[in-house]
Amino acid sequence: MNPILLTGMHGTVAPAVAAELQKRGAAVVAWDRRRVPPERPEEARAFLDSVQPSAVVHCAMGDPGWAAWLAQACARQDRPFLFTGSASVYGKHQTGPFTPDQVPEPDDDYGRYKLDCERRVREANPGARIVRLGWQIALRPGGNQMVDFLCRRHAERGHIHASTAWFPACSFLHDTARVLVDVLERFEPGTYLLDGNPGMDFFQIVTALDRAMRAGWTIHATDDFRFNNLMRDDRLPRAALSLG
Repeated sequence: MNPILLTGMHGTVAPAVAAELQKRGAAVVAWDRRRVPPERPEEARAFLDSVQPSAVVHCAMGDPGWAAWLAQACARQDRPFLFTGSASVYGKHQTGPFTPDQVPEPDDDYGRYKLDCERRVREANPGARIVRLGWQIALRPGGNQMVDFLCRRHAERGHIHASTAWFPACSFLHDTARVLVDVLERFEPGTYLLDGNPGMDFFQIVTALDRAMRAGWTIHATDDFRFNNLMRDDRLPRAALSLG
């Protein structure tokens, strides 16, 4: 069986997806951009031809044209393609919980970038799967995820300010990986919203993480940041936060 190609293996989500795929018996090949720069078309094409992947999961940042090229390559060979989007496509003037039929209106560069990638992927491959993710959580420091942010913030300031008026889209990294592989393996093409937050505000989440990790953080409740970017999609498997 041909391997599954993953981009973004130096990031946070892709290594967890790779571990989940391997747990299910799949072989995984990483696209290392330091060895095969996607902006060199001949090298990129030769690498893709050598791998002959059975599917592609695109988690990496990079030019939207790379995402479109990978999506198109999968469309030509009738191979599944999954792109990891972001809850950041919804602007702060919008109010969640967001549903799949709500039109995103990003208000920052990252959100606009992610939405542009989505658009190009759909144009290149109508059969693509796009999964918008919230803030990832791992119960350890390291990586681009919530606990690492909180550990660094506490180390820098000696406390953490956590808003009771912010309801962030978020999920545990292992749940995200599990659901992404489920979508890749058995879900229809389309755009999905993956959020494990059942409705907790940021202060509640930080307090629960502190308790679960026995971190000993000093946490101050505020209401200075007001935003609800929760997402709801009943088509996906359950990934609700379980913080005890």
